[in-house]
Amino acid sequence: FFFFFRPTMFINPRTAGCQKPATKEQDDKMVKLKPGAKPQYAAGKKPAAVKPAAKPAAVAAKPKAAPPAAKVVAADKTVGVKSTGGLDQFSEFGSHVFAGKTAEPYLVKHGLKPDVLETPSWVKDFADPVADAVFDWALDNGANVFCHWFQPLASSGVRHGQSGQVQNMMLKFNKNMQVVKDFKGKILVKGETDGSSYPNGGLRGTHEAGGYLAIDTSSPIFLRGDTIFIPSIFVSYHGAALDEKTPLLRANHSLNKHCSRLMSALGLNVSSGIIANIGLEQEIFLISREAYYKRPDLQFTGRTLIGKNAPRGQEMCDHYMAPLSSATAALACMQEIQDQCWLMGIPLKTRHREVAPNQYEFAPYFGSTTTQIDQNLMVMQIIEEVAAKYGLAALLQEKPFNDINGSGKHNNWSLGTNDGVNLFDPDDLFAATNGNVAAFPVVMAAVIAAVDEHGDLMRMAIA
Repeated sequence: FFFFFRPTMFINPRTAGCQKPATKEQDDKMVKLKPGAKPQYAAGKKPAAVKPAAKPAAVAAKPKAAPPAAKVVAADKTVGVKSTGGLDQFSEFGSHVFAGKTAEPYLVKHGLKPDVLETPSWVKDFADPVADAVFDWALDNGANVFCHWFQPLASSGVRHGQSGQVQNMMLKFNKNMQVVKDFKGKILVKGETDGSSYPNGGLRGTHEAGGYLAIDTSSPIFLRGDTIFIPSIFVSYHGAALDEKTPLLRANHSLNKHCSRLMSALGLNVSSGIIANIGLEQEIFLISREAYYKRPDLQFTGRTLIGKNAPRGQEMCDHYMAPLSSATAALACMQEIQDQCWLMGIPLKTRHREVAPNQYEFAPYFGSTTTQIDQNLMVMQIIEEVAAKYGLAALLQEKPFNDINGSGKHNNWSLGTNDGVNLFDPDDLFAATNGNVAAFPVVMAAVIAAVDEHGDLMRMAIA
């Protein structure tokens, strides 16, 4: 049982456009692959590989096991689309996220238990050895840069879903011009930066205008390119939230506290805690980048503002869930998006055509609110960047075209315990409360009452 919230603000710009089929010139830009070659996701040439960072002399190089031999994957000769799949492509799933089987050997190497990251108190008790483990993992994967990755308050409510970061080297040079490690526990778990230019920053005194960062232990550290990203909160000198994550974590704390009180009275074991789970579906439009550059309104606002309506919409319903064709670059683009997400442990399971022409959707497996939101921000960034490699532009705005379906982001929301009891599953809840028939109706009544009472606040947060 899930509740669906569609965070879509319906705006009515007075024009629309549709993607033209890929031209022969566009197709010629795609990499031509011979049978038996691995697909190369690029428009024109293979992207330059990230050069692994050299290890400082003080850190012993650890031999890296060779990855399992991959099966030969045939590919479409025109647009570089993978025509077959198998389990081998998932062998490195999550290898770019510091958690689970990826983190375990590094944590054990530094004398820590494999599950140490599951207890938030590690930031006080084991910050230094965890930092050492993260450092080794980063270097083994060609990264030597880190950042505290946060989600600043939206630009006066105009653009939501931004992320902020200041990237710093994990190394420094000593007086003998030798490269040495510069990454300790205190650097990993907290940071400080300029907060004066964020909303209301100008209202604070100069000596109180700093922004302070602290690691969010509920969301794992991940890696992309030569940089590791440390999910963090961002607050002012006096603790006021300067980001969108701090209010979420406070809400999670309140939910756990009060929901645990209710559910324990109904006979549920809440020792593991109560969490909110979500699954965020990501709808997008993929249009020709050549056409995109001819529309300043699309470039500046993400939606059309002038012109005529599109010549056709979804009247024939011939696009929704239609086959993903290899005749254009869209399918190959979506495949690379999924591949990059899998490396970062983002389970982007579903892809399909949406209702409107040239509209598509990705859907992940559900997870906790903090991890899902962090992952969705990276999904949107990856979508925009990968689309450009294929001569496409990805539109993430809610209503890019007038009189054509907009792009919703369905929020499949539910409550559950950390040990897996789904409060929205009547059978699951009945068994977990030793046959209390009142448990499920009480949960439903509480949720409906909350939505009714706080509907205005929810609409503000969504739109």
